[in-house]
Amino acid sequence: MNDALEIDDLTLWLGMLEKVVDGSTNMVVVTDRERRIKWVNATYTRVTGWSLTECVGKRPRELLHGPQTSTAELSRLASLIRQGQSVSNFELVNHKKSGEPYHVALNIEPIRDAHGEVCAYLSIQSDITERRQQERHTVELKQRLEVAQRLARLGRIDTEVETGRPRWSSEVFRILGMVPDEAPREFEGLLAFTVPEDVSDLRRSLADGVEAGEELDVEFRVIGRHGQQRWVRCRGVPACEDGRYALPRSWSVQDITFYKMRLEEKRQRNEELNQLVLARTRKLEESNRALEEFSCALSHDLRSPLRHVAGFAHLIKENLAKGSVDDCLGFCDRIVQAAGRMQNLIEGLLSFSRMGREGLNVERVDLDAMLREVVVGLHDDAGLRNIQWRIAPDLPAIQGDAVLLREVWINLLDNALKYTGHRDISEVEIGWHPHPDGPVFFVRDNGIGFDPEHAQKLFGMFQRLHSEPQFKGDGIGLALVRRIVESHGGRIWATSKLNQGATFYFLLPNIADSAMPSDWGAVESAHAIGCRCGDSKAVEPGLQS
Repeated sequence: MNDALEIDDLTLWLGMLEKVVDGSTNMVVVTDRERRIKWVNATYTRVTGWSLTECVGKRPRELLHGPQTSTAELSRLASLIRQGQSVSNFELVNHKKSGEPYHVALNIEPIRDAHGEVCAYLSIQSDITERRQQERHTVELKQRLEVAQRLARLGRIDTEVETGRPRWSSEVFRILGMVPDEAPREFEGLLAFTVPEDVSDLRRSLADGVEAGEELDVEFRVIGRHGQQRWVRCRGVPACEDGRYALPRSWSVQDITFYKMRLEEKRQRNEELNQLVLARTRKLEESNRALEEFSCALSHDLRSPLRHVAGFAHLIKENLAKGSVDDCLGFCDRIVQAAGRMQNLIEGLLSFSRMGREGLNVERVDLDAMLREVVVGLHDDAGLRNIQWRIAPDLPAIQGDAVLLREVWINLLDNALKYTGHRDISEVEIGWHPHPDGPVFFVRDNGIGFDPEHAQKLFGMFQRLHSEPQFKGDGIGLALVRRIVESHGGRIWATSKLNQGATFYFLLPNIADSAMPSDWGAVESAHAIGCRCGDSKAVEPGLQS
């Protein structure tokens, strides 16, 4: 009797095998050497929908292969079978009778006869569709988690359950500008990137938190691979080992650079607001000083011409009552003079007050051309006076309000001509010299000068250092000059000795390269002279020529 297992004897063999495998959760398929199905178990029928009757005599590919079945994988499988090799955990996408795809893991064992020839194949197949779906779901969840962590700039340092190795999440690598790798990386590895000046405080905070067993929450700066500096916030719960606390095994690592930048921007905005409040406060103080000047003017300077008008009007009334009109015309002339004086004072007050309300019309100003035009006008008004002008040939062009700057030159030069009127030759010099804060201009004359002890009064409203009968004026011009210069962010001062002339200096900053004040009230020059009640010095030695 031949010991070889003949195909005809398979019927008896299959009967016994059926009892063993019919209740298996795996699909079992037996084929002959031509790969034609001889038998399938009940699980196969339940999964694929093909009954044993429908399967017998068919090749598996005729029943199971469909559009999602990989032809490349089929070729590889066929090659293994032709070589007579066992196939283990070979994954493939098959299709059920309904056309629904499913994932299967194949284990195919060739059955050999006594001569070692393959006479049949036993295939045990596992439906792994649910497992693959779970794996895909896990991958999707992981991808979503990575996206969420990236959007939140949040990474983790954990210990892998399978290997027990510490690892960084991809976001930690991204924060440091590194390419993710599989090397074991602990929290200490992150601390190695800490900015050196933060290390001492950070170590102390960590030690204190671990000793107390409290949740750790630290913020510190790190320097990435490419030199970029970022802020990170690390949080973790200390691990308890043998009743003692140690550094956490798991950490959250969040990039808070954007948050820190916003905090800094907020701090800067608050600082800007504080500066604005200070500027507004200075403006209010300046307005209060202006109101004080107006109050003083109204209570004192305007009262004088009014007394003159009232007094001479009373004299006219008395003369008319007596029938005497000889002196009335003279009294009327004095009333007209007092009224004119009052009109000049009022117009000066209006000009002075408008400087606090009108903004600057900033443009390029050719000071050389402007000054020569002003000099020609003043020279013509002076009539036959002998005036010697010395004007620097290289006056620079600046940015400013041309109308207001013209008033500065008119008032300063008119002032120089006024106080040199008693000289045989009025000498007026106009020049400038550079300074780090901006050009400094000056007007120097050979007039009577003034007492330096009273220099602080020069630029106040209605402040005059010489008696009115000798030198006409209202005490408004220099106050107006001060306000115009300050409105440009500059400052003005003067030096003099009695009977040795005077020099008026004013500095105009380079407005093109600096912030312009929106109005004169926002500027408070610590060096300016002119507040009636102020204590500013009249001389700035560092700026004198």
